[in-house]
Amino acid sequence: MTGAEDRHPVEPPWVRGAEVGDVDRILEMVYFLARRTGRSPGAAARLCTRLVPELVVSSAGAPDSPGHRLAAARRGRVAVATAVRARSRRCDPAVFDDALADAVARDELVLLPPRQRFTVWSVAVRHRPIAEVAAETGWSRSQVVRLLNAGLATITEWGRKSVPSA
Repeated sequence: MTGAEDRHPVEPPWVRGAEVGDVDRILEMVYFLARRTGRSPGAAARLCTRLVPELVVSSAGAPDSPGHRLAAARRGRVAVATAVRARSRRCDPAVFDDALADAVARDELVLLPPRQRFTVWSVAVRHRPIAEVAAETGWSRSQVVRLLNAGLATITEWGRKSVPSA
């Protein structure tokens, strides 16, 4: 592994995917919150095993249109946060709130349309130059900038609306 690979996060499979399923989103959010609030990998995995099935069932049945899907996903995020917070009573509330803010930003990244998601991941997370992303995708530099700005604006908007504290 080279030094450059060490500095950049590994690209998750959902970065280039068309749409990320609710189960994958919920699983990632539960695991991320559990790890960031001090649980070991094994304890985080056990929490996922217990919580994810019930959270997926409670979030099922939303209409299929994109607007309804996003609204349902954001409502489901409240259920995830509430369930994990209830099982994290020993965790400092400030630590949980910081982890939750990061989890919300990650979840909003996953909810972005595919081209915006790829662009934000590539430029903002991997720190790749805009010209490199444009060359790889065949998009113009201005398209890459527009996709980046739109994605970051969405993440910022919904990150501010975050999930209410306990």
